[in-house]
Amino acid sequence: MYGVFQDRTDYYTFIPMNNLYFKYYQRHPKNICADSGYGIHINYKYLREHHIGNYVKFQTWSGEASGKSPQLFYTFNDGVMCLDTCIGKEIPFNQNYHQRNKEGKLFKFIGCNNCKYAYKCKAKLKHKDYDYRTVELIPDYELLKEEARNNLQSPKGIEMRINRSIQAEGTFGQIKNNMNYDRIRRRGLENVSVEIMLMCLGVNLRKYFLSLDDNKFKNNYWKIPTTLHKEIFPSVKPKEKRLSRN
Repeated sequence: MYGVFQDRTDYYTFIPMNNLYFKYYQRHPKNICADSGYGIHINYKYLREHHIGNYVKFQTWSGEASGKSPQLFYTFNDGVMCLDTCIGKEIPFNQNYHQRNKEGKLFKFIGCNNCKYAYKCKAKLKHKDYDYRTVELIPDYELLKEEARNNLQSPKGIEMRINRSIQAEGTFGQIKNNMNYDRIRRRGLENVSVEIMLMCLGVNLRKYFLSLDDNKFKNNYWKIPTTLHKEIFPSVKPKEKRLSRN
């Protein structure tokens, strides 16, 4: 399937693209694997609504994978807990804390002055004399991110991530370098859509004729070895707060 959109970011092309897929095939994919450019709340809710396996990276994925920006908050039942196992208390928004997302909730975490993970926390401390931090979170989004995280770290998720790189990124490389198609020649959304459709058709025909030469269709799908285990992100090392000298 292909689609041409005029959005400046990938965020809002995810749902229209999948709706086009459903329009032509009358079914949704079993699973979807995508990079962090699509990992926002509305797209995750779309996957859940249509019972599609969520293998879509979220925006902080690379930071969590490297350990530079670890997961700071965890959801359980209807509550939220920080990295230091402090349970957040939901508080109302006021003139000092304006709601940024209509589904967002404001949580207050107490005991931050002695937190061993404060050096990693991005929630701002209002004042050094106040022993708490406030952060706006969307609990449902955190739950869906946890689902995506577990799926992506699983052996199946590793397999899908590698194959996405091979198939999607590899195809773009073939089009740009081997087929010398590095820019769009036409103007207007309809004309560009036709041009992209013809290019996609050309890519498929090229694959077909190459397979005829070899008497077999090349399957570039990488299969996961049975010895591969779940990916584990680097753990965060706690730091003791240094005492100031008088």
